[in-house]
Amino acid sequence: MIRGSGDSSDQQPLEEDLQLTAVWRYHLLAAPLEAAFRRTVNLAARLLNAPIALINLLDDRTQWTKGCYGMDLREMDRSLSFCQHTLGMNGVLVVPDTTQDPRFSSLPLVTGDSAIRFYAGAPLITPDGHRVGSLCVLDTAPRIGLTEDECAFLQDLADSVVSELELRRGVAQREQQDARHAAVLTSSLDAVVIVDAHARVTDWNPEAERLFGYRRDEALAQDVRKLILTDETLKLLHRYRREGTEAVPRQRTLVTMRRRDGTVIPTEISVTPFQGDGTVYFAAFFRDLTELQVTREALDTSHALLRKVIDNVPDVIYVKNTAREYLMVNASGAELVGRPFSSILGQTDEVLLPPDTAAGMRERDETVLSSGQRGQYEVTATLPGQPTRSFRSTRTPFYDVHGNPKGLVGTITDVTEQKAAQDAIRDHNERLASEVQAAQLEILERLAHAAEYRDDDTGEHMRRVGRIAAGVARELGLPDDTVQLLERAAPMHDVGKIGISDSILLKPGRLTPEEFDIIKTHPMIGSGILSGGTSPLIKMAEEIARTHHERWYGAGYPAGLAGEAIPVSGRIVAVVDVLDALTSERPYKAAWTLDEAMEEIRRQTGRQFDREVVAALERLLSKQGQG
Repeated sequence: MIRGSGDSSDQQPLEEDLQLTAVWRYHLLAAPLEAAFRRTVNLAARLLNAPIALINLLDDRTQWTKGCYGMDLREMDRSLSFCQHTLGMNGVLVVPDTTQDPRFSSLPLVTGDSAIRFYAGAPLITPDGHRVGSLCVLDTAPRIGLTEDECAFLQDLADSVVSELELRRGVAQREQQDARHAAVLTSSLDAVVIVDAHARVTDWNPEAERLFGYRRDEALAQDVRKLILTDETLKLLHRYRREGTEAVPRQRTLVTMRRRDGTVIPTEISVTPFQGDGTVYFAAFFRDLTELQVTREALDTSHALLRKVIDNVPDVIYVKNTAREYLMVNASGAELVGRPFSSILGQTDEVLLPPDTAAGMRERDETVLSSGQRGQYEVTATLPGQPTRSFRSTRTPFYDVHGNPKGLVGTITDVTEQKAAQDAIRDHNERLASEVQAAQLEILERLAHAAEYRDDDTGEHMRRVGRIAAGVARELGLPDDTVQLLERAAPMHDVGKIGISDSILLKPGRLTPEEFDIIKTHPMIGSGILSGGTSPLIKMAEEIARTHHERWYGAGYPAGLAGEAIPVSGRIVAVVDVLDALTSERPYKAAWTLDEAMEEIRRQTGRQFDREVVAALERLLSKQGQG
């Protein structure tokens, strides 16, 4: 078994640079999977009895999969790949159990869902000796390895992959100057018909079957002149046979061919003569132009239609190259600039627009072209003879097939009237919001007045609680908008007492247990009055009315909430409500001093009241005393 050995050459950095150059010259890294490579991995998997086979090319960062069987893989980070280790080996690298090899055991393909346990990879070695990738087979179960014959077979397949790569590269470089390489390239794209010197068909590929309608077994050994040649192509054949291979042009020729059903189709043909067994053969490559003709006609129609659509779009649409010269502009763009198409195309903004406007356009164009990212902007501009207007513009870069920037596509929308309408709507909404808030405040004030009419002390108590509660909220560091809401909403904490009988509410002396139970209903009465509101003010007023008699340790009413389950607004008003009640004269008691009231509140801290709220109240009173 060939297990491979490491290459300890001192020229490793140079070799890596040469390896990258070698793999890049194939121009296949970002290309889709190749059919030829798919056949190779299918063969490797079948003959080596492996569930997975891959053809991988490696650059400095990425492993690119060009052929896969048994695993849907396109690319992965080179540092996570198995095949990176194959590049440094002489011969086939075989790993019977990846979990036992420290190079592989921690890789995601081993530890993840794929659970790869066996690996065997043959390096793809270019004719000049550079390793550019690997052909590998994998298994999800450990294996004892491969025999020497199997390793040799795997390496032979890897060499055939390199041969395919080299053939493709040669065709691209020489553009049909090398006949054999041109035949390999075009055979996967075109119909290929090979005939001998007597015009007898010796080979007929699947694309020829599709194009001409004859199966391969029907076409072999038949006279090609009777199968598919028209009078036009018969003349070419006679010329080639009469004048020899030198008469065969080294370029594609437009000819018509005949299908089995008798229809004549346009094709593009190239013919390559070659020697085999002392006999001259001709390999003819046919490209069906039927679809191309239909496509060209459709493109012409589509282009004309698209031009009409673009010219009827009210927004400006334009295309610029990387030099920022206009390649296309629609009718709206020409109208905006105030010039005909002919004087816009090929020009830059510096020629067409005022200096300030052109400078802004240039800056935005260059940002999009340099970043490669789509840009969207809102600007104001003044064009010659026009008032200042607002515009929304977009710019999107576009690229050629190789990913090189070619320019940008832009749109410009006049949003002057839209922005004016948005401003009017915003002003209207702000007025409505102000009116709604004023109406809500008026409702709360009327509720407060209703309480005052029944009990002057209750009304004053409400207002004092609001002022002190706001001060405590500031000490707690609550946001300013919350402090303002609390100051406006806290006066409504006892609004539910509107629903309590005067005989109980104004009773001098202590209440009976039954009367106190009635008093305890006022939080839910207040909640019912305020519930259903959607504004933050009404919601907070309802929250305070419902929870300001809850106690920190859970013995309050009406819900028996405890700790931070009680909203902070309710915890603040609970303390402030008691402070004001103790320091105020009531029908049933004399007013306490502030010190007496605070002493009582301190005793209830941690039981009835939140410690942080009490501490904030103490800081507030201390500041007021100092003031």
